[in-house]
Amino acid sequence: MKFFTAVNIPGKLLRYCLPVLLVLTIACRKQDIEPDPVGEPVPYTGPVLGLKETLEKSPYTYFKAAWKRAKIDARLDAAATISFTIFAPTDKAFEQAGWTMEKINQAAPEQLDSLLSFHISANQIHPASLAEVIGNVPMVTLLKAELPGFEGYPPYQYMLFAGVYHDSLYVNGQPVSKWGQALESTTATIYPTDKVLQKPVQDMLSFLQSDERFSLYLEACRINDSLYLDKDPWNTTLLNMPVLSATGSSGGQFTLVVPTNEAFHKSGFNTAEDIRQYSYKSLPIGDPGYDDKFYYVYPTTAMDSILLPNRMDYAGTVAAYNGTKKIYPVYFVNELMVNRSVSGMMLRTGAVYNYAPMIYRLDFAAGNTGLGVRRLGTAAARLPLAETNICLLNGVVHVVNDGLFMP
Repeated sequence: MKFFTAVNIPGKLLRYCLPVLLVLTIACRKQDIEPDPVGEPVPYTGPVLGLKETLEKSPYTYFKAAWKRAKIDARLDAAATISFTIFAPTDKAFEQAGWTMEKINQAAPEQLDSLLSFHISANQIHPASLAEVIGNVPMVTLLKAELPGFEGYPPYQYMLFAGVYHDSLYVNGQPVSKWGQALESTTATIYPTDKVLQKPVQDMLSFLQSDERFSLYLEACRINDSLYLDKDPWNTTLLNMPVLSATGSSGGQFTLVVPTNEAFHKSGFNTAEDIRQYSYKSLPIGDPGYDDKFYYVYPTTAMDSILLPNRMDYAGTVAAYNGTKKIYPVYFVNELMVNRSVSGMMLRTGAVYNYAPMIYRLDFAAGNTGLGVRRLGTAAARLPLAETNICLLNGVVHVVNDGLFMP
């Protein structure tokens, strides 16, 4: 019979042998559990060139010249992201906007930086992803600005809303190019546009004040605000005017379907006095409190009960989505034509002993004559939109002429 005898391995040798044995043991175990490869390797078919190389190979000579003069490469290097979506106006688009190569070469770099920054979003949206979206994708651009009245707030950040509708790329509700022309690099997607995109320059309040067609709507807002302030001068919860201002709404954006004076007339309100007398029907305005479902509610004026759905129930300094500015319920017509979930969508979840749930109380539907809208839950005929896609600093405005959305 053979006996195994212990071998006395010197400590120094053992110290060197153990790591080798450990590595061999781990390698064997890993090999034991790894499955055999299945199928052939899938070759990479994505973009292989970087943004600079892709842009250099593009045909957009005016855009490239403006890019270099504005030193956009340095601008992107300083951005807190490494992927971008770029809307590049074609040479014809620059010419139609009044630009020549000579003007570009003589323009101040700051002017061109402002122009191009509005065409760039710090988030790469691939064509395949954009085509899958029902509606538009909100895109924060690189353009920021200090707006009057925004002292103490972060700079205003301009937005773009892009989507695919029929066979075209739409930006801010307007077709800008035929779909299928995008160039993709490893870090950016470049969509050509047949027009130079125009940034908004007014907020809703300034726009409405500049057009006499909306004098009765503004008067209704003013009358309602005065009644709330008479009730409680410290309570701004239901004020109308602040939310129409880009500064008063703290940068939030929403969709306003605004009635013209003609719309008021067709619903029986011919003068501001008619609006005042109708609003007085709700006096005295009651105190806020809990309803039978234990939601906290603020009583409104009779006229506000008609007009609140027109602005998605945005009121005072607290808007839908609990005032969260990172959510943009801005709906252009190309989205309203296809996105059925907008009608009656949840704007804010409710909570017992807190605010009630808030839904979008307008109902949109596409028909043979275009887009129509009515108050949600009513049997009234849908009203056509007389004017659409008015892009402003705090959202988008659509116009109705044919009446108010009566309960």
